Amino acid sequence: MPGAAGDLALPLTHGTQLIERQDSDPAGWRLQVLDSIQDIDAASWDEVAGPHAAPRTHAYLAAVEASGINDCRYFYPVIYDAANRLVAHACVYTITTDFLQMLPAPLRAPARWVRRLWPRFLQVRVTECASPLVAGHSISIREGLERGPLIRRLGRAVEEIARRAGSRLMVVRDFLSHDHADFDALLAEGYNLTSNMPLARIHVRWKTYAEYLDSMRSRYRKDLKRRLDRVERGGQRAVRLSAFGEQSSLWAEQVAVMYERTKGFKRERIGRRYYEEMGRLPAERCMIVAAERDGRHVAHGMVLFDDANTIATYFGRDAGPPGNEWFHLLNEVIRLGIERGSSHICLGLGSYDAKSLLGADIEPLHVYSRSSLPPVNWLMRLVPHTMARQQAPRARRIFRDEQSPAG
Repeated sequence: MPGAAGDLALPLTHGTQLIERQDSDPAGWRLQVLDSIQDIDAASWDEVAGPHAAPRTHAYLAAVEASGINDCRYFYPVIYDAANRLVAHACVYTITTDFLQMLPAPLRAPARWVRRLWPRFLQVRVTECASPLVAGHSISIREGLERGPLIRRLGRAVEEIARRAGSRLMVVRDFLSHDHADFDALLAEGYNLTSNMPLARIHVRWKTYAEYLDSMRSRYRKDLKRRLDRVERGGQRAVRLSAFGEQSSLWAEQVAVMYERTKGFKRERIGRRYYEEMGRLPAERCMIVAAERDGRHVAHGMVLFDDANTIATYFGRDAGPPGNEWFHLLNEVIRLGIERGSSHICLGLGSYDAKSLLGADIEPLHVYSRSSLPPVNWLMRLVPHTMARQQAPRARRIFRDEQSPAG
């Protein structure tokens, strides 16, 4: 349903098509916001996303959209040029986030008391422009075009979506340091640059897993082999599953175990439908690595692939005492990424000390955020590094070809 020029009303019904024409724009852009990825041609979408963006592909976003996660609503701002060619797009979603868990420990008890009187206290509906369920941004721009103006236009679309959805907080995430040259254009739209938790990522420079092991300094290589030997003596082996949808109930039970035990920030609840939908993705783009013991899959991890990256996402395991399942599967993801010839193996957020022992670099991630409430904007500028503080592990030199850490 086209809207009038400059009026981006967002009725919350399926199939919404909202067009804002930028008649004064010399480029002749046309912005359209859809509320389902299914309303967009997959080939055109993926052409702009490119081959190095697994979480921005049409198939991945369609799987997530159909998974029914939390109270998420999805919107897809797309920009066409004067020749009706798709030149930029993004995924935007709204989700309720519990900010009580981010408070310092002494403030949580008083906040819980306030919540008895005001149940939605610190329950905030956030509008995020990001790749859902993984660390990474969702903005794609056709090669060869000036990026700044298109990024700014998408930033305004996020604000418009938030306004119509009744959301006071907007977040455009996640960006590595080299992304700032382009995405600092959002600062001109009133966004603040703040930090997220950092990303654990391995820069692959080995052709085989054996080379990876051999490149480690002796103490770290021996420790890794010792732990793997212990796992194997316990009768556990890692298996790779390209067809995993039929076991979706098991994976959902296992990921729920980890959700309940997580003490840090947590939000998305992953259920059976997520695994069913992900199981429909092409086998070359998605896999589960599972820890198998006594003929049963006792733990699992979801892995995404594109032409440059191997991306570890959700991990789950059976209830009971841990048995090195997470470490075993993390090692299998590294082995898999090296075999595939990936440039990077992304191990996600959290558990930084353990991931650094396997050779991951801990790289800062940033978000561009703004609020329609001036005091919140002031606070974000005052404490821009809240999410990143105390996350960095102790500096180590894991590989022989690395420089000694400063200090």
